[in-house]
Amino acid sequence: MSNYENNNDKLNAHLEQLITKHRKLDEELESRFHNQTITDEVRRLKTQKLWLKDEIHRIQRQLEVINGS
Repeated sequence: MSNYENNNDKLNAHLEQLITKHRKLDEELESRFHNQTITDEVRRLKTQKLWLKDEIHRIQRQLEVINGS
C-alpha cells in the first residue's frame, strides 16, 4: 500500500524530485562547463536537463487539471 493518499500527492512528490534534479543538473552544468566548448558530456547533460524540464511542465499541467485550476 502506498504512503500517498491520492494521485495528487504522488504527482506533487514526483514533481518536487524532478525540480530538485533539474536544479542540481543546472548547477552542475554551470559550475563544470561554464564557457567551455560543447562536448558529448555537456550535450548529454543538457538533453537530460531538457527532459526533466518537459516532465516538470507535464506534471504541473496534470496537477492543474486535477486541482481544477
